[in-house]
Formats: sequence, structure tokens, C-alpha cells
Amino acid sequence: MKLRKTLAAVLLAAVVVPVAAACGTTAEAASTTSSTTTTDTGTSLDGAPDCARGGGPGGVDVSSVTTEEQLVELVQEAYGDAGLDLHRGHQPVQDVLDEVLAISHDELHVRMDAGQNLAAVAEDIGVDPQDLVDTLVGAWSPAIDAVLASGEITEDEAEQYRAALEEAFTFRVNWDGEEATPTFSGLDA
Repeated sequence: MKLRKTLAAVLLAAVVVPVAAACGTTAEAASTTSSTTTTDTGTSLDGAPDCARGGGPGGVDVSSVTTEEQLVELVQEAYGDAGLDLHRGHQPVQDVLDEVLAISHDELHVRMDAGQNLAAVAEDIGVDPQDLVDTLVGAWSPAIDAVLASGEITEDEAEQYRAALEEAFTFRVNWDGEEATPTFSGLDA
């Protein structure tokens, strides 16, 4: 048992501290993340990963979605960014991960760096991966409701967007590190 704790401490020092710094969880990293411009590669123009700013690729904010075009961007963002490996830019969904998985951001990084995707992390701690998908969809569904309320989409289209969002989050949670990320360009006509 003592060997396990020592090994865990060494791993934390070797893996978590650099990752925490990269994702803005240290005071120094947080102080350097004020306002930067991001690129399509998941990094800012200054080279820092998007997670250091608490945003993600595209940076679509669920609470600010008011158009169908933004809704399409939101569904695409739900797939995550494959360029960020298994992490897929989990920062935009971090609140849900914290709520459902109930593990620290640092522990999530350790598990993902060890090769676990979100489904494996969930199963490992006794959470059904579908519960994680359902909670993610529920957290992002208010964007669909807002666009529906504006009259820009119909109820049928709103249901199609919910299904697309579920498909995207199912892909993200279960991503094996190999499969190409689908492109969502809107509902089929």
C-alpha cells in the first residue's frame, strides 16, 4: 500500500503539475490567461492550450446561443477536438464532469493521460457512461430551447438537434482515440 501511495505521488508530480499549469489550475497559469485569441488547432496565438482559458475549440457559450447557425456550431463543439487527444477539450464540459464523475480535474487528466476515455473513467468510478451523456445533453439543451423559443426552428427540428447533440456527446464520451471526428453541418433537408 505504501508503494502505491509513493507511486501515485511520483505520478502526480510528473504528470499533474505540468498538466495543471497547462490548464490554468495553478496561480501562475491563471494569471497569464486574461484575453487571448484562439486558433482552430485548440491553442491560443500565444501557444497555450485552450483549456488554459477555460474555453474550448470554437468557444460556443451555451447560454449565448440565439441562432440556428450557433446551434450547429454548438453541436459540432460537442464532438470535442481530436487534436487534444482523449481530453478532446473537456474544459467546455468541465462543470458536468465535476458533477457526474465527482473527481478532480487533475485526477481526470491523470486517468486520460493513462489512456482512459470518459466512458472508461466513468465506468471505473461506478458511473454509467450513458448518465454522463444524458447530463451533458441536458446541460447543453437550453441552447436548443432558446432557438426554438425564438421561432427559428420547429419543435421537430429541436428534437433532431437534441438527437444530434446526444450523438455528438456519445461519440465524445466513447471516443477510442482513433475514429475521425464527424462533421455536423446542420440538419438534413
